[in-house]
Amino acid sequence: MSDHRERSRREILTGWFDLFRESTAAAAGSSAPDAAKVLRPPGALKSDEEFLAACTGCGDCLPVCPPECIITIEREDGRLIPVIDPSVKPCYLCTELPCIAACDEGALVDPGGPERVRMGIAKVDPRRCVTFKGESCRSCYTACPYPDRAIMLIGGRPLVGSGTCTGCGLCEKACPEYPKAIVVIAERNLVPGLRIPRDEYEAG
Repeated sequence: MSDHRERSRREILTGWFDLFRESTAAAAGSSAPDAAKVLRPPGALKSDEEFLAACTGCGDCLPVCPPECIITIEREDGRLIPVIDPSVKPCYLCTELPCIAACDEGALVDPGGPERVRMGIAKVDPRRCVTFKGESCRSCYTACPYPDRAIMLIGGRPLVGSGTCTGCGLCEKACPEYPKAIVVIAERNLVPGLRIPRDEYEAG
């Protein structure tokens, strides 16, 4: 009888362990960055084709990044390309932009200081942002390195300044909502000059 109880106990514990292992594996898989949405590092050549042609995947930009926000993803050709996933760790727009200085291939070029970096543009979803429901929140505005220029509060609601937003992702990371009420659209997915998402422009 005791052997039967011991076996049952082991079976239950084994079942729990297997369930935990499967859940952990699933969570790890779901955390992989989306290659279509991740940002290029600061100073990436404006044409994504030019950037991908110039970047050798050497990884020199990774160790010089103080907040360690630059990671790599593998492309179809096996190359490791540096990217930033703002939902995990945004770019802090270092004053000296050391990632650009470390790039000898010319894939990253100094745009003239951190304020002129254009990795993408933040976009507010009014369906998710609580300020559009009458609640108060200043998380994205407070996190923005250039408040009142890149993000303004109009009537208590965030408005992104398309001409100033660097796409650093600090606002996205700071947003307490899930799914996020503000996300960064990568520059390569914007209409050049207009800086609006290509899919919205084409749909309109």
